[in-house]
Amino acid sequence: MAEPKDLLEAADAIHNVRNLAAVQRHKELDDPLGQAEEWARKEYRKVREENGRDAVKPESERHE
Repeated sequence: MAEPKDLLEAADAIHNVRNLAAVQRHKELDDPLGQAEEWARKEYRKVREENGRDAVKPESERHE
């Protein structure tokens, strides 16, 4: 099973790619990238819950 930090880094990286202007101009990329980001975040939450710790917060929570 993947490490929570690795899953979170993958989700954050996908999110950053989705925000690139070139990607936004090509809407057909947004759906698959969105699905990949959602999968990584879901897996991160699953692993985090199984490990019973909140060692690494998602980027969306880190910037509050």
